[in-house]
Amino acid sequence: LSPADFRALNRLTFGARPAERARVAEIGLLAWVEEQLAPDSIDDFACNLRLRNLDTLAMTGQQLFDLSNKLFDDFDLETVPNQLRQGTLIRQVYSQRQLYEVMVEFWNDHFNIATDKGECYYLKTVDDRQVARTHALGSFRDLLWASAHSPAMLTYLDNQANHKGAPNENYARELLELHSLGLRGGYSQADVMELARCLTGWGVKEHFWRGEFTFDGEQHDSGEKLVLGVRIPPGGQDEAESVVERLARHPSAAQFVVGKLARRFLSDDPPAEIVQKAVKAFDVSAGDLRATLRVLLLDGLPLAKEKYRRPVNFVAASLRMLNAESDCGPAVQDYLLRMGQVPFNWPTPDGYPDRAAAWQGNLMPRWQFAFALARNELDKT
Repeated sequence: LSPADFRALNRLTFGARPAERARVAEIGLLAWVEEQLAPDSIDDFACNLRLRNLDTLAMTGQQLFDLSNKLFDDFDLETVPNQLRQGTLIRQVYSQRQLYEVMVEFWNDHFNIATDKGECYYLKTVDDRQVARTHALGSFRDLLWASAHSPAMLTYLDNQANHKGAPNENYARELLELHSLGLRGGYSQADVMELARCLTGWGVKEHFWRGEFTFDGEQHDSGEKLVLGVRIPPGGQDEAESVVERLARHPSAAQFVVGKLARRFLSDDPPAEIVQKAVKAFDVSAGDLRATLRVLLLDGLPLAKEKYRRPVNFVAASLRMLNAESDCGPAVQDYLLRMGQVPFNWPTPDGYPDRAAAWQGNLMPRWQFAFALARNELDKT
């Protein structure tokens, strides 16, 4: 395996194991990427077997709430998010669908939700399954649509408090700034305010079918709105949905999303010509992520530069390359906490940083983890 292919493989996985290196040496990087872009065709039985005791991963929001509700003992706020964190790391370390898992992590950062905000402690499990995992390699439009209807997202960004006469701008602002157009994407404060009006009444069921999306027409501002220069007639839930459709196709969204993907896979400052080529692929394919990644990865990876591993990538790569056996539970999660990257624990909506400067000042817990792993003492700390 050439050094260039090895570097590329490490960027496309959570650490290149011998089996992946052998596969790339056998069929070539191009064919391996095509295999990874079709994750449903990859047998992942062994990884799924490791997840068998994490029964909360497949539960509905109502089931997760009922499990967490201890009645007179208040609520268990730990079991559900801890199983989600453990299951996430198990998949990153042991899944054969490595490129898919890298993309799931990318989208969970892009549409960041912290589990310690209100009922997100159980709603994020549903969001992870129905947003990032369902659409990781699909279309950006479907991702944005699913996130906009995600009870966890609406809760995290306070849209359940967005009512006519008293609009809450939090979700509308992040939908424009962080999820679609980017900070310099061409929208104004007036657009934020008008989009917030479109989103009034969008919320989460609190009783029957708890934790599911709901639209409350009585709390919706039914007046005409103007968002990004387009007049939106009264239409209830359709108003915000029409804006989401337009945001997914907006040229600024292509630039913003592809730029972030290039930073994740290529370097902190990716080559502009590769980014623009991938932006064109994004536009031509109406946001198809496989088409975009084919251009970004196959044209861009030969130009990729060294990239400082974030804590999760460092831990997962260490476990993978040493062929370590781990349940990815509290002992490992504690090291991630010390390193500053426990999954689903970043408090602000922008997601864990993806630039080296954010992570280079916290080396001691990395060394401690490495020593404990080398001595087989992870469970003794």
